[in-house]
Amino acid sequence: MKRVNYDEIADKYDEPSRDHGVDANLIAFLRVCSPTVTSRVRLLDVGCGTGKQIQANRAAFPGAAIVGTDLSIGMLRIARGRCRDVPWVQGDGSNLPFRHDAFDYVSNQFSYPHMQEKERFIAEVLRVLRPGGRFVMTNVDPWSMDGWILYRFFPEARELDHRDFMTAEEFCDAMRSAGFAYIETRREHRRTRERLGEYLAYASERHRTSHFVAMSDAEYRAGLGRVERAIAAAHPEDTVPSETCLLTIRGDKPR
Repeated sequence: MKRVNYDEIADKYDEPSRDHGVDANLIAFLRVCSPTVTSRVRLLDVGCGTGKQIQANRAAFPGAAIVGTDLSIGMLRIARGRCRDVPWVQGDGSNLPFRHDAFDYVSNQFSYPHMQEKERFIAEVLRVLRPGGRFVMTNVDPWSMDGWILYRFFPEARELDHRDFMTAEEFCDAMRSAGFAYIETRREHRRTRERLGEYLAYASERHRTSHFVAMSDAEYRAGLGRVERAIAAAHPEDTVPSETCLLTIRGDKPR
């Protein structure tokens, strides 16, 4: 089941709240690489979206050979306007259109749950990595953030995530089965308080998260109703607790 048609929301998706800094995991990888690799590093971002992460990496590493790939031509159209000297390739993560051993570093940020064949995607990443190369996946961890405000008011969003995400253990097992080594996981928990009125304004723009787009119209309206009732019982400036958990999993291709 396709979660979201990003061609339909690409223009709305590309907003300042999704800006990126330089990939810290890439910086950490390059610190331990040989000077030869660092001077001519080859980077691939799978599920690159509108190219904001690549734009940040490009500015920091102008000599790197960087490629972005995404299934959505609408997202890639925006990415091409952002960095015209980067190859933007339409492709499916489970069948990457690149040769074996083509890249030193492959990243995937906030997109693998949209892929149908996740184990095949992981195997494809291993195939296109050179020996000694690194894969880093970053996403939220739905099983470690029950207090997320989105789950509070839109409980169907949790069900969607449990359907579309692999657990960290499942993802690591798939990496081991594919042939990755030195697999590590890291979780970063963030706890905040969110103003109800501000959250209603955010949630009222359906494109703001794939959860709103993927759920049914009735489920979406019911969630907005829950927020409105919470405001009626309190005040728009009142806050509620929220939490998220950022999960990073990395692994290397054996030499």
